[in-house]
Amino acid sequence: MPRPKMDRMDKTHFNEETCHKLLREQLAPLYGWPTEGSQLDPRLVFYLRLVHRAGMLEKDRDLLDLGAGLSAFGPVARGLGMRVTVVDDFGGGGGVEPDTAIKARRIIEGWKNQLGIRVIEQDLVGNPLPLEKESVDVVTCFHSLEHWHHSPKGLFGEIVRVLRPRGVLILAAPNAANLRKRIYVCAGRNIFHCLEEWYHDPIFRGHVREPTVSDLHQILRWNDFEIVGTYGRNFIARNSQALAFLPPKLINIMAAGSELVLRFFPTLCSDIHVIGRKRL
Repeated sequence: MPRPKMDRMDKTHFNEETCHKLLREQLAPLYGWPTEGSQLDPRLVFYLRLVHRAGMLEKDRDLLDLGAGLSAFGPVARGLGMRVTVVDDFGGGGGVEPDTAIKARRIIEGWKNQLGIRVIEQDLVGNPLPLEKESVDVVTCFHSLEHWHHSPKGLFGEIVRVLRPRGVLILAAPNAANLRKRIYVCAGRNIFHCLEEWYHDPIFRGHVREPTVSDLHQILRWNDFEIVGTYGRNFIARNSQALAFLPPKLINIMAAGSELVLRFFPTLCSDIHVIGRKRL
């Protein structure tokens, strides 16, 4: 197994403030956020850094974002000059909920008409991607695959088909074996999704199968990707429902402090990320 390139994140030529400025000037009105003082979520900044780390955060590169929901990641990438396609059924999750359906539709139409983002509304796992062979430079899928109910084998075949040679696939997901969950299992606690949501919701769109780092590596190997980076972070820990009984300020301190150490051990982090490169 190749040794993970865990935290040699190249920060040169990546201007984080430019991303925040794009959010305030172009996206805040569309999302209904304040135009003064708004900042891009640290998780989304990290995703942009991953694309940069892979050498793909460049003008006129083609980005395909899968299962994005209403994430601002794609719109910011578009503002940085990338050609962006978003694929999602927008049926729930990712900021799309029944009580925000009207707002969600306004945002999606704004993506298309104001920002020039191509939006494909379809079930990810059940349909082929309506894109040409070898037409995409980088495919991203952030916190979506843990929601998929059916085999994604066909979808990954489609990802390989649409990626150009040496194109990049970036996956991010919650870690099924993070440090907190290991402790909870030893204490006899349940680490799966909220029982009430699974039991009562007529259509369950929560986490079906969270992966581990080795799972993500195996998926890349099955599809003949070269693994070029593995990163762990604790973004989820900052909003952990399991730790909701603690004061928010204490949770933030704990998450930030633990990340300084745990980022060097991705298998223990709450968020896991892998970068794969398509072979020639």
